[in-house]
Amino acid sequence: MEPSQGLIVLTDFLQLTVAGLSQGSVYALLAVGLIAVYTVRHVINIAQGEFAMLAGLGSAWLTASGMPLLLAVLVAILTVTVVAVAMERVIIARVKKLTPLLSIILTLGVSTLLQAIMLLVWGPEAKGVPLFPGTNVLIGGVSIRSQEFWMLGALVVVGGGIVLFYEKSRWGKALRACAEQPVAARIVGISPIAASVLAFAIAGFVGGVAGVVASPIYLSLWSGGVLLGLKGFVAAVLGGFVSFRAAIVGALLLGMIEAYVAGYVSSGLRDGAAFLILILVLVVRPQGLVLKPTAVRV
Repeated sequence: MEPSQGLIVLTDFLQLTVAGLSQGSVYALLAVGLIAVYTVRHVINIAQGEFAMLAGLGSAWLTASGMPLLLAVLVAILTVTVVAVAMERVIIARVKKLTPLLSIILTLGVSTLLQAIMLLVWGPEAKGVPLFPGTNVLIGGVSIRSQEFWMLGALVVVGGGIVLFYEKSRWGKALRACAEQPVAARIVGISPIAASVLAFAIAGFVGGVAGVVASPIYLSLWSGGVLLGLKGFVAAVLGGFVSFRAAIVGALLLGMIEAYVAGYVSSGLRDGAAFLILILVLVVRPQGLVLKPTAVRV
């Protein structure tokens, strides 16, 4: 192989890596939301992807209506957070004996309802939020779009903030207590209702953030939340549904693997790669990337 050809191969590889990391950051945010809910209520929230699509379509509509981009994004994220809390209060909280299987059925119903609402309000066409302010960067032949910086930055700020919240804050430690020792948490005065509401608020918030930062590049579609949510689910499984850090690492790896498959094999196999990984993890290492499947980790 000539030196120039080797450089081209390396540049293509790095370009795919950047694309995979940016896409993986979106999966990571969704996985954080899934784990936040599961560790408190043992609810597998199938509607997590719809939170992202709702925020993306909502912010795109608001900006098209003349609202400034920053305000539109904030309103959309806040709205999705409220929707997530309402979902917990109106549906999840009313079920006394909530099993993981029942939670899948309930949240699948919410997912279908949100899809129908989005289709009715915004129609079947995909919509995108305007590109966030920034400048594209070219490093050694590798182009990094400004929006990709926003996607990775959202993961660093929001994902890192969630980890610090669980590690350092009083409320974060209370959520972990509710997950690990629910009876003891009640005895010492930690409200399981407040913990559940806060967990769903976190899920709605991170889902909204993921939706708005990804929308300028990947667009938002009323039916797009199903596949996106499943990618977040795969990342959460890689984290054993207990570890934020392992899920984030798994999501970034998933994004890169998808990019490599699309670039070197076939774009049609991109989504299949994610579910092949899911099957392999469930068969070979059900606890995911964590060392032990017993404790709730951050």
